[in-house]
Amino acid sequence: MDEEVSGKEERRNEVREVVGVFNDLASLQSAIDDLLTDGFDRSEISLLAEDKDVREKAGAKRAVELEDDSRTPRLHYIEAESLALGKVSLVAGLFYIGAFMGAGALTAGSGIFASPLVAGAATGGLAGLAGLVLAQFIGRRQTNWARAQLERGGLLLWARTWTEEREREAVAIMQRNGGHDVHVHTATV
Repeated sequence: MDEEVSGKEERRNEVREVVGVFNDLASLQSAIDDLLTDGFDRSEISLLAEDKDVREKAGAKRAVELEDDSRTPRLHYIEAESLALGKVSLVAGLFYIGAFMGAGALTAGSGIFASPLVAGAATGGLAGLAGLVLAQFIGRRQTNWARAQLERGGLLLWARTWTEEREREAVAIMQRNGGHDVHVHTATV
């Protein structure tokens, strides 16, 4: 009986996925867009984690060696629009905080109205500039992520599937968008 329960638990921890390797970001993004348009949820789509994390957990393996390994570290997919909105929010938020703090500090110290406006603009500008630097850092990190993956042999994309029909759809979408070594496999979660 214990073996029977253990077998059921193992099956519950297994999921079916379609995995493919892409040679460029445009093809990868096109496949992701088509998966989302076809009804796949963002939570069902994942990508290979940053190179540092992959090297720590899996070593310097090639993409085709990582695609079926359940221990391969992954990232959840985040739309480009959400990343852009996050960058804009970071810059604007830091500008606002800097402007508010600068104007407030000067007003509390001197009580003159014109100077707080200048102080707010100056400190807001400096804080906004810091936000721009952070946004550029994020952009460079994304570029480095893609470059490291391409050096491994391609950009990996996984799509979790719940039915055989969804498996066929995901395979077709990935192949149509330039994915190679596209196949279905079982992963342990």
